[in-house]
Amino acid sequence: MRHIRGLLILLVGLLAGLVVRHAWGQPPARTPGVRDDVLYQIMPIAWRHAGGADSDPSRPGNFEGMVESLDYLRELGVTGTWLTPVFPSPAYHGYQHAEADRVNPRLGDEAGFLRFVRGSHSAGMKVFIDIVVYGISDASQTARLARERPDDDRWLAAGMGPDAVHNGYAYRTWSGDRVGFVRWDLRQAEPRTLVIRWAAKWLDPNADGDCSDGVDGFRLDQVWPVFPHGPGGWGYSDDVFWAEWYATLRAIKPDLFCVAEQARWESHGEDLLRHHDAAFTKPFLFAARRSLRSENAADLYTSMDATLAALAPHAASGRTFLCTLGDHDVDRLASAIGADSPETFGRARAAAAVLLLQPFPPVIYYGDEIGMLGREAHYGGDANDIHRREPMKWLRVAGPPMSHYTVLHHKAHASLASADADGRSVEEQVGVPGSLLETYRTLIRLRRGTPALRHGGYTPVTTDQPGVWCFDRDLQGASLRVAINLTGRRLVCTPGEGPTIEIEPYGYRVVPRED
Repeated sequence: MRHIRGLLILLVGLLAGLVVRHAWGQPPARTPGVRDDVLYQIMPIAWRHAGGADSDPSRPGNFEGMVESLDYLRELGVTGTWLTPVFPSPAYHGYQHAEADRVNPRLGDEAGFLRFVRGSHSAGMKVFIDIVVYGISDASQTARLARERPDDDRWLAAGMGPDAVHNGYAYRTWSGDRVGFVRWDLRQAEPRTLVIRWAAKWLDPNADGDCSDGVDGFRLDQVWPVFPHGPGGWGYSDDVFWAEWYATLRAIKPDLFCVAEQARWESHGEDLLRHHDAAFTKPFLFAARRSLRSENAADLYTSMDATLAALAPHAASGRTFLCTLGDHDVDRLASAIGADSPETFGRARAAAAVLLLQPFPPVIYYGDEIGMLGREAHYGGDANDIHRREPMKWLRVAGPPMSHYTVLHHKAHASLASADADGRSVEEQVGVPGSLLETYRTLIRLRRGTPALRHGGYTPVTTDQPGVWCFDRDLQGASLRVAINLTGRRLVCTPGEGPTIEIEPYGYRVVPRED
């Protein structure tokens, strides 16, 4: 019965997708699903290990460790998590994964993952999972069977080089294992139907028509309006693939929310908002880092104006951007802004204010709330990014339940950015007034408790201090003035209009605006 129900849902979705593509118009306006949220990104293998006497020396983060961490997330104040892929993959980060209708046994079993989803929902938190839909691990059973079929060109993208059989690539992961990846030919119905069915499973895991036990949506990896390579982009485009994706999945879960990671980071992602609910503020991420490092607000003013302008044509449809200042693909926020010494550590507090007081729903990258460090290295393969993705620092001195996954790459493990008793752990900061962790908790409470900070407009305010980012947040007659000091000096700034504002070094003020 479950199989029959799934086929019926897919048939309805396919017909709906044809209607959407034929209409060639923007889908109906939808209420944004995360306007009131503060999201938190987790890389499961690096997050937390549960299991006590587990004999695995790498002690990877696992689903039971994620369940154990629910109290921490709830007390931090976040309202949802984004998990990097939880599906089988030889790569530690989970991308280039195999079939997405099962979980990676390195992380645990499906029951453990669903316990985390249930526990999150019980704690009032949403769950979004990362998924790769444009290809699959070449070591997967699905790819192997596709290659063995005489009509495999109905599944896999043709190779581009003279010796290539299928389009893809390969590299070495952190443990030395080969990771191979092949792209789908999504012009064909078979792979489209397959990857959509895999995603559908996690919206309603037991196929009983009740999605309360499933995930709330997806973060979509490397999205193009039209993939720029291959014939017709091999169908990886809005009107061949994505229209069908959404029509099918929203037949199962009408309030589905998906955020697309724009493949072109120089783009604001506005070209993806015709079908997708959100994209990321990639240009703002780099502009904010420049301002925080230089202690000059000019790039913040310029980039926020450009980001809002990019969204303006789509705002009425309910689309939005999600704001990140860090993620798994860039150097750690504290390292990038130079908050790596006692004298400049305060920049990380200013960064917290920038992230949590700006207009878009914020996403915190795990460990940024305690100032974890890490930069790209040059080991070869995806081990280069290990220091950007080091185990979450729960304790002052490393040990269980902290993940130990980096031990499988001896060079990276021998030169971790994290050090014992460096002040950048949960144990060393929790409950300590003025610590970075407590600053994040305070700002999250402020944002969640202040409608104007979640829904209000944004009006830039010039001041006589180049090291201050100042702006107004207005909502239905309530007007707040926000001033963030990016410098290590106490400042008294004078806005163009209104009274002066005194701000602590690397501090912030949120005050009622006086007309």
